[in-house]
Amino acid sequence: MKAVIAVLSLGFLYGLPAASQVSATASPVSNSSGSVVNQAVQITPGQYQKFSFGSGIQCDGATLNISPFVSGVHSWGDPNNQYYQEPVYDNSDNFGLVDTETGVNGPDGIPDRAGHILYYKPQRTGYRQNFSNNFGITATISVPLDRRAINMCLKAAERQVELYEQALADKRLNYEIGRLKACQQAIREGYGFSDASPFKAICADVVLKPIPVEGHTHPIIYPEPASDREWLNSGDAAQPAAPSKIPVLPYGQVSD
Repeated sequence: MKAVIAVLSLGFLYGLPAASQVSATASPVSNSSGSVVNQAVQITPGQYQKFSFGSGIQCDGATLNISPFVSGVHSWGDPNNQYYQEPVYDNSDNFGLVDTETGVNGPDGIPDRAGHILYYKPQRTGYRQNFSNNFGITATISVPLDRRAINMCLKAAERQVELYEQALADKRLNYEIGRLKACQQAIREGYGFSDASPFKAICADVVLKPIPVEGHTHPIIYPEPASDREWLNSGDAAQPAAPSKIPVLPYGQVSD
């Protein structure tokens, strides 16, 4: 008897209609976004530093290039949305499968209102703006490797500089001689620059000196004293007179 009652009790419990069930399935969403900005600084070395000495002489030298740089980056997304509304769907499954024995309509594993949105919840997008500023200095040094050619070029440059200096000295000598002649002529003729003139110093160092004369004599030929008629009649006019010497003193000496 007790066994029959137990069987009937179990049959009654399993025969009752199933209560409605609401299935809530969690669907977490994780959005990840990122950006990478590659920046590069291009270094373009130029020609060697050249030293020109004229006459086609150009010597290469070591070159140091220093280039400071400043760069900035500002990145953002479009559209500018800090949040977006994520829909929450109704995933409840209470009906759809009818028990043939009991006639109870139960869940069948398919949402009863598929695609139906219950509500919206705000979801952060992770949007942000990026700023970056970069500062730096690039430096390159270039050195010519053929030292033999460089040394020969430097020797040729030294000879060329010596030629320039010699030409300059020659021009300076011509200038000084011309200045000396012009100043002595002006002093002899009695004119020159005033004391207030800025050009007075041009002839300030010019000094006139007497021309040195060595002691010497000059022969002077003159006829013997006689009357003109007698001298002409005597026939001595056709003969040269006897020379006589008169002493001449140097310049600046006074005779007694």
